[in-house]
Amino acid sequence: MALSRSAAVMAAVSTALLGAVACVSPSNGPGVPPLTGTVWELQQIQMNDGTLLSANPPQNYTAEFADDGQVFVQADCNRAIGQFTEASDGRLSVQMGPTTMAACPEGSIGSQFLQAMGNSNLYFFQDEDLFIDLKFDSGTMQFSAAPTPALIGTVWKLQQIQMNDGTLLVANPPDNYTAEFLADGSLVVRADCNRGRGEFTVTDERMLAVSPIATTMAACPDGSISNQFVQALGNSGSFFFQDGDLFVELAFDSGTMQFSAD
Repeated sequence: MALSRSAAVMAAVSTALLGAVACVSPSNGPGVPPLTGTVWELQQIQMNDGTLLSANPPQNYTAEFADDGQVFVQADCNRAIGQFTEASDGRLSVQMGPTTMAACPEGSIGSQFLQAMGNSNLYFFQDEDLFIDLKFDSGTMQFSAAPTPALIGTVWKLQQIQMNDGTLLVANPPDNYTAEFLADGSLVVRADCNRGRGEFTVTDERMLAVSPIATTMAACPDGSISNQFVQALGNSGSFFFQDGDLFVELAFDSGTMQFSAD
């Protein structure tokens, strides 16, 4: 997205970039990913009091700005959804919304990242990275673009189903439990010794709805999780990507399926 910036805005940007090379103009031309439609991985948060918060690993700290004005945030072990607005001069306002409340491990900067997102004030691109200056000239977040796995057109191999009652169902082997979401809205499933088809819909809010899946009725060997897999797919609620894997949250907060790309 090409942005028109006044001299005053450019001066503010230059001042906020601690340690940045002087006289380097932000770039917004061809080859630079747009703000929306890209998964941005946090690299660091440079606070203007000298504090440097590094994202370790960057894949655990991401922001995705959607065309409908929503922003999807992964803050280490937690996820959040917010709303954002942007202006032609690069001004950016983010209002964070619902957030999970898991206790992340020591060393996490999840809470600082969420706070910084809520203090977003101005964004620009430099050397294909996204920089977001914070309110009150308090610091700058730096992001790099990450490739986004495609839900559609990928054969997803089930790794496990973690139920929220503590039950863990492991796909053994993952090759026997696959889901392929096709561009025409159909879903092709392999559930161990059975095959199935259904239909699905997705929304901009990352909600996934799967119609009843019609499957063959073969009796799979002991230890198969064929029936549980098909049932879980039918209970799909929302989805997200992390470290290249697809995660599908089940309805009623009942569990999570984890898939890896074929």
